[in-house]
Amino acid sequence: MIITQIKSEATGSLAMSAKKSGPLLHDPAPVAESLLSRLIVAPVLFISFLISLFLIDRQTYGSIFARSGSRDGYYHSHQRKLAKREMDDAFQMRSKVIAAMFIFSAVTLALLAWTLESVWKGWRYRV
Repeated sequence: MIITQIKSEATGSLAMSAKKSGPLLHDPAPVAESLLSRLIVAPVLFISFLISLFLIDRQTYGSIFARSGSRDGYYHSHQRKLAKREMDDAFQMRSKVIAAMFIFSAVTLALLAWTLESVWKGWRYRV
């Protein structure tokens, strides 16, 4: 694109032919997201980021109902720096949160399968 602009400044006719030729070869085409990415990966990443932000915020400020101390003035004067630090901490913690979510999901599915199997066996022996 820059080369086309430089050439167009030198000669007007060259710029006209470059515009008519279509898109340049080095312009990447937009890549379509896969169904797996849209339905599974994106929500997992978003939820893990929200959970990690919640955990970071809870570590930093305590509970919602806690008495506010002398940090109020510091918070209001340095909001941008604090927000960047919290987001960096949340991104660093996100992999641990994803691992915890995976373990929690696996344990929950195992308990659900065991419960359904127990109910099925109990119902089958009654009949």
